[in-house]
Amino acid sequence: MRRRASIAALATLAGLAGLLTTQAVEVLAPASPDAGAAQAAAPTAGERPTALARTKGEARVETFTSGLEIPWEIVFLPDGRALVTERPGRVRMLSADGALQPEPVARIDVSARGEGGLLGLALDPRYERNHFVYSYYTTSSGMKLVRYRFRGGRLRRDALVLDGIRAGEIHDSGRIHFGPDDRLYVATGDAGEADLAQDRDSLNGKFLRLSPRKYHGRDVKTDFYTRGHRNPQGFDWQPGSDRLIATEHGPVGDDEINQIKDGRNYGWPKVSGEDHGRFTDPLVVYEQSIAPSGATFVSLPGSKWTGDYLVAALAGRQIRRLSFDGRRVTRNKALFEGRFGRVRTVVEGPDGALYALTSNRDGRGSPSAGDDRVLRIVPPAR
Repeated sequence: MRRRASIAALATLAGLAGLLTTQAVEVLAPASPDAGAAQAAAPTAGERPTALARTKGEARVETFTSGLEIPWEIVFLPDGRALVTERPGRVRMLSADGALQPEPVARIDVSARGEGGLLGLALDPRYERNHFVYSYYTTSSGMKLVRYRFRGGRLRRDALVLDGIRAGEIHDSGRIHFGPDDRLYVATGDAGEADLAQDRDSLNGKFLRLSPRKYHGRDVKTDFYTRGHRNPQGFDWQPGSDRLIATEHGPVGDDEINQIKDGRNYGWPKVSGEDHGRFTDPLVVYEQSIAPSGATFVSLPGSKWTGDYLVAALAGRQIRRLSFDGRRVTRNKALFEGRFGRVRTVVEGPDGALYALTSNRDGRGSPSAGDDRVLRIVPPAR
């Protein structure tokens, strides 16, 4: 799983989180060096954080880095640095303290029409041995999943893993993550052709599951995990249960939160809304669209948000916080509504903070000075 190494390294810090005492204040500028013990500083290269980032009282928000162009995904390297994709076709490097490296570590030839471009990114479960990074993007001939190797400060193309997925100006989905089973999960949209989601001969409108043999180039088998999806843009596994929970854009409203189960059909385009009849019902439906995108479970200990599911929302201009009791959703609350504009994804970092990407320069937002940005959100201590 994409956070496994961080979780193992930091699980012993649960007791430290409750000792943090400085009162939190929301800020939009980077935190000052004397921000206090309420938040752990991001580690420098090769270091692990000394304590999980937690605040007393309300969450603290700061600009971690700015000046990005339509960022889509952020992943953390084992040394604390981060890779960020920009939709026009660049992969950017952030230092562990948020400094943006001037030159991209990769330039990828993409078709950035409509909602397309350079989208998902994921580290191989054995990254520290093989340095493999996987990228998912649109081209004029369709979606491509490509393996790169990170060497000498550059991402260098290694192999094509998967193609044959139709790309469109809308509904390309684009999120990829490794699961707790070390398989690579790929979310695909219907590319604006709704019937593809039910077509058993199409890779579109599906969740795909790739075995290590497949993504390491020793097999051609692609596992159709689920079908009947319109445009799923975020997913993560619930700590403890390993339930796969995903977001999905609805047609006009009727956005969904789904539990993704092997072999299930989620009904698009035959049904939408709360009652899916013979198809699998969603856990949550947003009748008024929030355009839910990337999502993460808060897995690290010591926070009031630990165990909750955070969903970045584009049209909703918020981060949604959901709590679960089994299948039952016990909390469904908007955080930071309207404060930062369109939010593309939110990811838990190795220091216990949450990192959110704004998407205000995508032609649908109202960019402010510094957009697009990476926001660092320090959650409240338990």
